[in-house]
Amino acid sequence: MTMMTRILAATTALTLTCGAALAETKWDLSTAWGANNFHAESAIAFADAVRTATDGSVDITVHLSGDTGVKITEKLAAVENGIVQMADMLMFLQAGDEPFLAVDTLPYLIQGQDEMKQWLEVAGPTYDEIFARHNQKVLYYVPWPSPGVYTKKPIVSADDMSGQRIRAFNATSFTFLEKMGAAPVELPFEELATAVAAGTVDGVATSTSTGANSKLYQFMENFNPLNWSMSPDAVTVNLDAWNALSDEERKIIEGLADKMEADFWAASAAEDEAQTTVLVENGMVISKADESLKAKMAEAGRAMWADFFVTVPEAQAVVDTYAKKMGK
Repeated sequence: MTMMTRILAATTALTLTCGAALAETKWDLSTAWGANNFHAESAIAFADAVRTATDGSVDITVHLSGDTGVKITEKLAAVENGIVQMADMLMFLQAGDEPFLAVDTLPYLIQGQDEMKQWLEVAGPTYDEIFARHNQKVLYYVPWPSPGVYTKKPIVSADDMSGQRIRAFNATSFTFLEKMGAAPVELPFEELATAVAAGTVDGVATSTSTGANSKLYQFMENFNPLNWSMSPDAVTVNLDAWNALSDEERKIIEGLADKMEADFWAASAAEDEAQTTVLVENGMVISKADESLKAKMAEAGRAMWADFFVTVPEAQAVVDTYAKKMGK
């Protein structure tokens, strides 16, 4: 029995007890991820559970890989305007509409799921306000595995990072790698293999999932899961659609979201573990940062926090409260 099958089976206790189904409500949920992605699997499991628990009165259709035509950077606006009733969105990709949503990309801020839980306790009310401004509410969050660096030579110390030409995956990772002493490279992912073979790139920054799925072990031998940041997807619902439901339907859906969220987080952790195993089985050496590299990461991260506060000043109070709580 798969994890998602177990999740769905566990929801049967939350089914409606009334004899007749309520009037049917049909919602569309847009996700940018494909059928085999754990975020998409979680969204499908949630939709199935809602359909079962409401006896079909709320029927959510999950549209994979942008089937609805909603771009990955337009999820927030699409739900706000009712183009779709729900979306599974990577929050930092919505920062064009709400700059605060890029905060989770800051290095050294959120390192691992335990810290993500603490972060959401502190930042949750701010997220709620942001989504409410955009006519929606969050049902649940699911974090992505953290990024690391794949390289030809092992990177363990701060000196090891110096001068390494590493392909960055976004502007924040580019700046972070630069502050760490590397020489980050902008390069389309499909050109990476050629660049590595030609000796113009020494490594790449990405997650275990992307590394395993892209078979990066064919081009380099080392991986350090630096765990410098963690970003969540949020699954949200349009408030007009939400408020049109009965009190009973809303209670059931919120109960499912609360119950299933932990299982979805476990699926994320399992994905990271499974893909790390794939890397090792294909000969990749997993290394850990020494104290000098950890210190360099903290220094670079804090410098980037300060820069972020200049452009998004409302983030400082939230980050300061969280940092004090976590001793960062």
